[in-house]
Amino acid sequence: MVKITYTGTRFTRRRLPTGRWITWRPNQAVEVKSKRLAEQLEKNRDFEVTKNSTPKVGGGIKTHVKPAKPRGRPSKPKKGKSKIQQKVDKALKKPKGLKKSKRAD
Repeated sequence: MVKITYTGTRFTRRRLPTGRWITWRPNQAVEVKSKRLAEQLEKNRDFEVTKNSTPKVGGGIKTHVKPAKPRGRPSKPKKGKSKIQQKVDKALKKPKGLKKSKRAD
């Protein structure tokens, strides 16, 4: 992996051997895997090529990181209904049987 920085003053673009296009704005850096493109741009004075630009991996434990949130639905209680749920069910329960007419008094 090679890091190529464009030091020119205008927008420019180059074509990779694979057919893709890479674009640069002034003073923008792009990481490229193509050795052929790196060799071509090394000769051009508007480009600076730096090799071994891959960041180091590892180096310790992350600190001050929030723990991951659990995903999905929460688990249901295993045994019976809770006391609050029983009270709610009792309040919503309708009486069984025939309805009384209001005129029958």
